[in-house]
Formats: sequence, C-alpha cells, structure tokens
Amino acid sequence: MKSTLFSAVVLCVGIQISAFAQRTEVAFAVGSCAELSTPEREEIFTSILAKKPEFFFWLGDNTYYKSSEWNDSTLMAEAWARRHASKPLAAMMSAIPQRAIWDDHDYGPNDGDSTYSLRGTSAKIFSTVWKDTPFNYAQYHDLRWVERKGDVVWIGLDDRTHRGPVGTQVLGRGQLDWLSSVLDAHADARVIFIAVGSQVLNLAPSFENFIRYPEERLDLLDRCATARTQVVFLTGDRHHGEIEELTHKGVRLIEICSSPLTSKVFPPRSPETEQNTTIVGTPISEAHFTCVNVTKDGLFVEYFNTQGETIVNVTYEL
Repeated sequence: MKSTLFSAVVLCVGIQISAFAQRTEVAFAVGSCAELSTPEREEIFTSILAKKPEFFFWLGDNTYYKSSEWNDSTLMAEAWARRHASKPLAAMMSAIPQRAIWDDHDYGPNDGDSTYSLRGTSAKIFSTVWKDTPFNYAQYHDLRWVERKGDVVWIGLDDRTHRGPVGTQVLGRGQLDWLSSVLDAHADARVIFIAVGSQVLNLAPSFENFIRYPEERLDLLDRCATARTQVVFLTGDRHHGEIEELTHKGVRLIEICSSPLTSKVFPPRSPETEQNTTIVGTPISEAHFTCVNVTKDGLFVEYFNTQGETIVNVTYEL
C-alpha cells in the first residue's frame, strides 16, 4: 500500500522547516532478522498488526538470501516473493505502511561488504520491494534516506554498500558528512531516530558491532553528540534484543536493538556480557518485536513476544 502517513516529509538536505507549535505523537513498531520459519513463528506478524502501529520499520535481515541466490538477480527477487507469501506477514504488510533498511542477509552474502559485485543490483531489488521507503539511489548510490513527521525524524543508513575490512569503515565519509547535514537541517526536531544494521553503542567487539571500527564509530558518536536533539539508534542483527545508553561528551545517546522476529535466538555470551556495560537491564533472549511510542511527554519503548505479550518496557523523558 502507498503510505500517506508522513505529511511533513523531507527527502533532501537543505529544506528548512519551521518549529512545530505542538509536539508530535507517533507510534511505530520495529524488528529485524525475519528468516522464513515455522507457522508458529510467523504469527508474530499477526501480533504486530494487533498493536495497530502507524507503520512497521524493518531493521535489516528482512529476508535471508541463500548462498545459491545472492549471485543471481532472478533468484533474489524470487526469494523476496517467497518470503512475503507468508499469510500473517502479507496481512500485516497490506494493512500498514512499511519502511526498511538492509543488513547483510538481505544485501547479499553473509557479512557482505563493498566487494559484493551485485550490490547495485541488490539495491535496486531492495528498493523495489520496499517501494514506500524514500530511497534516492540515483543520487547517493546507496540506500540512505530521511523522513520527517512533525518534530520526529527517521534516518536510514546503509551499513553495507561502503563497508570495508574490519577496522576501516562501515558508512564511509560521504555518508557521515550527509548525516551531519541532515542532523543540522533538522536541528529543531525533538527526537531523531537513526536506523543502522550494526549495533552502535555496544562496547563488546563481537560479530559486526561498530566498536570493531573504532575510529569511524567515534566519528559517528561525535557527530550525533553535536545534534541539538535526542538521538536514538534503531538496530538489529544480533538475534537478541537490548537497550543501551551511553553518555558521550555529556550527551545521552540511546539504542534500541530489536532482533529476531522469526530467526533463531542467540543470547549474548561471555566475554560480551562483561564487556558491554552500556546495556540497560538484561538481554531479551526470545523472538520479539518492539513498539516505540513518541508521546507529548517522552519516549515509551515496549518489547513484545511472538504472542504479543509484554516482555519489558522503559520510558524516557524528551
């Protein structure tokens, strides 16, 4: 369905928006890691629909290409069609608007980076599947995007197209400079959600966490700390959920990690459990989705299991 949710949309940097007299209220849901699974696990999409979010935000690994598929554009397109044929998922997608970023499994090979030869083809397929997400591949040659409703902003970053070897870069200088421009252009926003496939605030150098790219991570945090609004990262990838908080240069940064929807669960293990001191509470080691409500007073985050039952929630003042 074509979304008409966002009446105040910014698709490029440089458009100035006057301050909003009234605080925007918006409720949306997020999740990641949605490998086609059993009918019981697919019921999570029925539970999402029952919460009646204004839209659903996919945080990467929204399908899982097989090794026999990601080098063939026809097979890649067929993989999406097969994934979206799930009746609970199809019902959810037809009822509410969708937004998306990608990560490695819906980009190409596992842990895929800028050396993937079909990255441009994959981007075009992804853009077609998630056609309501305001990508501008022709301009940026990646899948970054930005959208706004009232005083709430969503930014989608591409953590695959420019990714280099461990220790180099994930986003690249061009995308980081663009992000700074977007943050400056939306300095009057009350909250800015930045979605990216890899965890940002987690201090453990595990799997594909940003901490494994320390210089670029520090650059990213520095840029976000200069924003004159609350920055909240939305991440997936990890096959367990958690909330992180980090004070960087005197500024509070928040991360909502939501994973998995239907894929297997992998709880964090030692030494990550000792190294990651940014975590709030305990990890969520079951399939789940997360509802994010921006109210007039603050931010309410609630994690739900497959059946739509509350796992944990947290509230922040804005």
